[in-house]
Amino acid sequence: MRLPLIVFITATSGLSISFVSIQTFFCQHSNPPKGFLRLTLQPKRKLKTMNVKQILIFTFMFLTVGAVHAQDYELVWSDEFDTNTLGTNWNVEVTDAPYNNELEAYTSRPDNVAIADGNLVLTARRESYGSRSFTSGRVNSLHMVSFTHGKIEARIKLPHLANGLWPAFWMMGEDFDTVNWPKCGEIDIMEMGMKNAINANTTDNTVAGTIHWGESIAKHQQFSSGDKTVSQNLTDGYHIFTCEWDDDYLKFYIDNDATPYFTATIKKGFSRSAYFHKPYFLIFNLAVGGDFTGITHPDDITALPQDGSEAKMLIDYVRIYQKKGRHNVSTGIREVRQKTSANNDAWYNITGQRVTSDSRGLLIHQGKKIIRQIQ
Repeated sequence: MRLPLIVFITATSGLSISFVSIQTFFCQHSNPPKGFLRLTLQPKRKLKTMNVKQILIFTFMFLTVGAVHAQDYELVWSDEFDTNTLGTNWNVEVTDAPYNNELEAYTSRPDNVAIADGNLVLTARRESYGSRSFTSGRVNSLHMVSFTHGKIEARIKLPHLANGLWPAFWMMGEDFDTVNWPKCGEIDIMEMGMKNAINANTTDNTVAGTIHWGESIAKHQQFSSGDKTVSQNLTDGYHIFTCEWDDDYLKFYIDNDATPYFTATIKKGFSRSAYFHKPYFLIFNLAVGGDFTGITHPDDITALPQDGSEAKMLIDYVRIYQKKGRHNVSTGIREVRQKTSANNDAWYNITGQRVTSDSRGLLIHQGKKIIRQIQ
C-alpha cells in the first residue's frame, strides 16, 4: 500500500519550516515513535533553516523514497543551488554565435548566469552586446556530472514566454566533444515557446519533448510525440519536470502527473537504442528567438519589449535518482587528477585540457582540485 511519506524530526524549540509548492511522495511507513513530530514531506521553497534542509536531504538518501512513478529509485546526486557550484558542477557557456538562429549572446556575466537565493538564475535581457540584441545564460555539466539511466527531475520557475523566449532542460551524450552531434545523442526533456504555441496563444502551457540521434548531421533523425498543451499555466510558479530513463523507455512528466507527456521506446533492437544507453550530461538554457520559436528578428521578441527588459528562468534544484545497485553518477574529477598530478607546473581544467595559471572555475594543479570563482 502506498501512503504519504512521513518525515520524523525531533521537536526542538524555535524550529521553523516554510513550504509553498506541495508535492507528494510515497513510501512504506509505520507509526512515528513517541516524542517525534509527524510532518508530510513537501519539497522546499524555501527552508529557513539550513539544518532542517540537510535533515530532509538525509531523509531522501536513507529512507525508501520515490515519486509517484518510481518507488524503487534512490537519490544519488543533486544540486540544490544553495552554494555557488558554477565551475564545479557547471560549465558556463560563452558564445555570440549560438545554434538554431537564436538571437542572444550567451555570457558568463552574473547579469546572465548566477546562483542566488537558492536558485540557478538564467537571465535573458534585451541589450546591445556586440552584434547581438540580447544576452542570456546557458550552463552544462559536460565532464563534471554525467550518468546513465535514472530519474532526473528539476524544479523550475519559467518566465512569461510570449513571444520569443525558448527555455530548455535537456541532456547530451558525454562523448559530445569526441563524436559530435547528433552521434552523441540528445534528450530534450522540456522545451517551451515553440512557433505552434505562439500561433495558438498557448505559449505558457505548451511543452514538448524530443530525442535526436544519428551517425552524422546528414543522417540526423529525431522523434517527438508532438506539442503537449496542459491545463495549468507553467509560468505561474515552480513546476517539476521529470525524465524517467531506463533500458526500454524515456518518459517525461510534469509535476509527477500519472501520465507522461512524452514517451520514446529505446529498447534493444530499435535502431536508435545504441545512442541512448551511455553517459549523458545536463544542460539548462534560456534562448531568445530562433528556429524553434519561428522568430528571427529582434523586433518580434515581444517578451522583452524594450532595452533593459529582462526575463528569468529559475532552477530551484536538479536531482538524479537511480535504482539500487545501478548508481553510476560520475563527477570526472578523480580521472583528471590522476592524469595531471605528475606535472607540477601545469594547470588543467576538468576536461584534462591544459590552461593558464590564472584560469577560473574548477582547476586541477599538482593533482589537487582548486576552485576559483567565476567572475
